[in-house]
Amino acid sequence: MPPDPRADRAYLEYLDSEWAHFGRDAGRAAASLAATAGLRVRRVLDVGCGAGQELTPFARDGAFGVGVDVNAASAPHARRLYQRDLPGAPVAFVTAAAERLPFQTASFDVTICRVALPYTDNARALAEMGRVLRPGGVLLLKIHHHRFYLAEALAGVRRGQILPAVHAARVMTAGAWYQISGRQPRGRLLSGETAQSESLLRRELARAGLEIARRLPDWNPETPAYVIQKPKTGELVNW
Repeated sequence: MPPDPRADRAYLEYLDSEWAHFGRDAGRAAASLAATAGLRVRRVLDVGCGAGQELTPFARDGAFGVGVDVNAASAPHARRLYQRDLPGAPVAFVTAAAERLPFQTASFDVTICRVALPYTDNARALAEMGRVLRPGGVLLLKIHHHRFYLAEALAGVRRGQILPAVHAARVMTAGAWYQISGRQPRGRLLSGETAQSESLLRRELARAGLEIARRLPDWNPETPAYVIQKPKTGELVNW
């Protein structure tokens, strides 16, 4: 099936809106820098980067930023936005999946992943984020809790929109199954998106050798956000 140009336009408009929103919210950039204070930050990875806006505060401080997104339209558009607004910024963009990051082990001081995790194989994605993070490094992670999808389902019902409500119900069911069984559903019926919880997140983080250190300032019950630490053992691998 050929690509839908309307879908492409909608996605690029979404990237533009996220870039603009981040630029207007100085607190977001400040929170990211505060969360990594005291850490020598030379290389930063953003998984599910979209427009790459989360890299901007680090790039302004001289760190090399790498954005990864599975959507092939992301990388060229992010490059255009940086060329327009932050020319010369030390950034690069790659098309890749969170479950197969094309980088050496312990390559990054900071990894960012904001609400991309629900769309991945969680265990594999977190394992990869942990692998590429250097010992003592920090992961800034934001997820979609079950409450987020419950609110979506109720809003769909109130508006008489059945499909969004059904979608949210499927995502919550997938998350509940994952929570109970320890296995994330990946079949056709429930694949594509999975709700998360803090207890589920802690379980998968422990398997990846990571642990929650504290909450980020934009934590809320529907979209919790965390500072996640990798223990200080081993050595940093140079590129």
